Amino acid sequence: MVRVSENSATASLSFALNKAKRKMEDLQMKGTSLKRITRPSDDPIGNVETLNISSSQSDIKQYKRNIDYSKTQLAATDKALEQLGDILLKAKEIAIAQASDFYGEGIRKNVANEVYQLRNQALSIANKRIGQRYIFGGFKSLDKPFTPDGKYHGDKGHVTVEVAKDFFIPMNLHGAEVFFTTDDSSNKIEHPLKKFPELENKNKHEGENEKVNDVGMGRDLASITEAEGGFAAYNNMFSQLEALATALENDDAVLIQGLLEKFDSTMDRMVGLRTRVGSLMNSAESSENVHEADNVNFAERKSKVQDADIADLFADITKQQGILKTTYQTAKGTINQNLLDFLR
Repeated sequence: MVRVSENSATASLSFALNKAKRKMEDLQMKGTSLKRITRPSDDPIGNVETLNISSSQSDIKQYKRNIDYSKTQLAATDKALEQLGDILLKAKEIAIAQASDFYGEGIRKNVANEVYQLRNQALSIANKRIGQRYIFGGFKSLDKPFTPDGKYHGDKGHVTVEVAKDFFIPMNLHGAEVFFTTDDSSNKIEHPLKKFPELENKNKHEGENEKVNDVGMGRDLASITEAEGGFAAYNNMFSQLEALATALENDDAVLIQGLLEKFDSTMDRMVGLRTRVGSLMNSAESSENVHEADNVNFAERKSKVQDADIADLFADITKQQGILKTTYQTAKGTINQNLLDFLR
């Protein structure tokens, strides 16, 4: 009977001692991490809330990466539109200056070379890219959107990016809406100068495939022939610039004057597109500001749920140290008893 009682007491002391040690280890772990919840069993409801907050914070990090990428794309697009606007403004200034009878044929032919350079600059901007992706290619961002003769190989896709939950914004403009006055950007075969009857009549020749030669440079204007995939001059920025250069070469003041309205229309479109890009950037920045505020709120809430109160924690540690010490002393007094203690 004594043997059973001794075993029972020993088991009870062992259980109490192990329990006190586990409690102390748990408090020491919390003291090391300063976290109230170190395992799900500490607070199941609080643990679920902490996981939800962590998931939301992870989403915000991805949204912010998306926003940064979209802002880079939109900033590059805005800069390209600004440069195109400067090119059109320069072309318009040339057209205004050369539309009068003050300048002769020789001067106009020399100025035509400058217009061709403006056209080449516009083509370079049209094929601008960030990394390996062309900004005006639509969904076909890995392929060069414009050929040297001005043919568009991109599509009308708008790449969207999620900047907040279920909120997507486009981060690009496709080449058709940038370089066309109208929405007709199809690759139909059409003489690009048909909207300029003055130039056609002045340079009319026999045959269907008429060509207008670049007098100063000794080459054919590829995009103002009736070649496959040519753009209409009425809605193509490149052909408008080429039409101005050709009019200067042919000393056609009437056509130069007629181009002024077309340049105005194209410049207005650049302003409208820049406004749209600006509104998209504002949307991205607004979403970013919301995420910053949400991050602060989530961090505060997560801290309240997960973090330990330092004063309470160290008070508990001190208290548990006393309990553990008492348990050790009790166990020592009981376990160290021998046969003589029972015979007294």
